Formats: sequence, C-alpha cells, structure tokens
Amino acid sequence: MDSSGDLMPLPDADKKSPRVYTNLQNLDLDNVTFANVQATGNPIAVEEMNEDEMRRLVLVNLARLVTAGEWTGLLESGGGAYKQTPVLSDANYDTYDISCAAPWGVISKDTDGVDDEPCFYPFIAPKTGTLAGITIGVTSAAGSTNTLQLGLYNADSDTGAPTTLIASCAIDLTSTGSIRQTTFTGTPSVTRDTLYWMGYCRSQAVAATIQTSKQIYCPGPGPTNSTEDMKSHLELQSSDRTLPSTVDETDLQSTNSETPVMLLEW
Repeated sequence: MDSSGDLMPLPDADKKSPRVYTNLQNLDLDNVTFANVQATGNPIAVEEMNEDEMRRLVLVNLARLVTAGEWTGLLESGGGAYKQTPVLSDANYDTYDISCAAPWGVISKDTDGVDDEPCFYPFIAPKTGTLAGITIGVTSAAGSTNTLQLGLYNADSDTGAPTTLIASCAIDLTSTGSIRQTTFTGTPSVTRDTLYWMGYCRSQAVAATIQTSKQIYCPGPGPTNSTEDMKSHLELQSSDRTLPSTVDETDLQSTNSETPVMLLEW
C-alpha cells in the first residue's frame, strides 16, 4: 500500500484490477478464505492478457497464507498434505477399520479386554461427513451390564494431543458378535485428511473381550520411557471408566494396549 492506504499496482502492471481486487476489496486478510481465492481465480485463462490478474491472485494468496500460518494450493486445498485412502461406495466395503488404517494401524488381529482408564488412539479421517455408525466385535460377553465407551476427540493444532470430545456412544458388551451402534451423544462429524483421536474405556469393572489389532505389532504414539516396553496408546491417568469432555494433556502417558477393531461408517 502507499502512504494513503491505497493498493499500489504491481511493477509494470495496469493499475486497474478488474477481477482480483474488485472481488476481494471488502475483505481483510484475516477473513479471506481459500474458497474466496478459488472463486476469484477460477476461471482465469492462462494467457498474456491476464498476467496482471494472475500475479495479483498469487500475491493475495501468499499474504493470506502468511496471516493464517498455513499453506494450501491456489485452486485446490491440501497441496502436498497426506491423503488417506477412501471409503468405497460398495455396500460390502463401506466401513473403515481405523485399527488397521495408515499410518498407525495393524492388520493382524487379536482379542483382548477393555481398560478402565481411557485410552486414546489416533486416526486420520478418510472422508468428510457425519458418522452413521460404529461396529465392534465382541468375542466374550460380559456377565453383567457393561459397555464399551467410545469418544471422538479433536486433536490440538499445535501438539497433536487429544483435546475436546466431539461425540460419543456406548456399545453393549453383554452379547457376542458384531455389535453396531448408530446412536450418538453429539454429532460425530469429521473432515477428510484431518487428525482425530478415538477414546475408549469400559463402563463397569466386568470382564469382556473384543476383537483388537495385535499390540505386539502396533506403531507407538511417540512418547515412551523404555527401550523394552512397547507403548502403543496414550492413556489418561485421572479418570476411570469415564470419558472426559476435555482431555488434560498433563495427565496423559503412553501405555501398552490393544486397539479395538472399530469400523466407522458414513
């Protein structure tokens, strides 16, 4: 800008901006979104007569990215970001097993009990939308009332740790087989290629076993205090048989646990 606050033209450019500055003139950089840039730049034909507008579009997007502290492409979000594999539309293959999904999953299966202290398992959403159900496999039923408490959590944008509860459900453990839950407290909405955590614990100190991924092959979540023990999950030390609405990161430790097989569906 010049001393009067007006936008200065690019070097050797026509001062008038018929498209980019005209479309975006009432927005500041904090409010300019990727959708604004995309709508303004699509379509702009790649030809010499549009050189000034293409330079202005790049300039606005770079300024937006610096202000927002992010980096995305001009006309497609995500850029070089990690892309999770998709959920298929085929009705026979329309669930997504986060216990075996990249990059933390394991395809070798096992059975195990359910912890009292909430454990947290990271996953990257393969699809944008609201979950319609979650299915687990119960291999040995509880002798009295008991449920698997499942909670979908956001990840902290700086640390990556689980933070706030998005939605939760309880799955009955008193019968065996594939148990599907479609009722949630809250709205379990996720965004594709975004990191989330699934928290889980049992509701009662009653034995039951479920299908899991084999812990011996599990990639660790990162932090550890041993060269010998495998640390496959994060565990909350301050809560038994209850999923918190907000996770206190200072009470998290890495622990040994097998991941429940959890089939997500949209």
